[in-house]
Amino acid sequence: MEKQIKALSDRNRIMILRILHQRKEYGARLANTLDLTTATISHHLEILKQADLILEEKVGNIKYFELNHAKFSKLLKGLRSFVQAEE
Repeated sequence: MEKQIKALSDRNRIMILRILHQRKEYGARLANTLDLTTATISHHLEILKQADLILEEKVGNIKYFELNHAKFSKLLKGLRSFVQAEE
């Protein structure tokens, strides 16, 4: 869970997750939507993949990304349990 929390510590990664929560998307379009370079988007996507928060699917030459809903839900449940245990 620590790696996932660290992945959420950047505003751009939060914005990427918001988009991917709604739809699958590819890197260049994410870069355009968020007004970031493709290199910056690739960096953030790699961190989110390593944290297992997003999934990647290659279609032809294009890599599409989507939120890993199961892992994200598990993270939220874990955070709720942690916060409630601290109360």
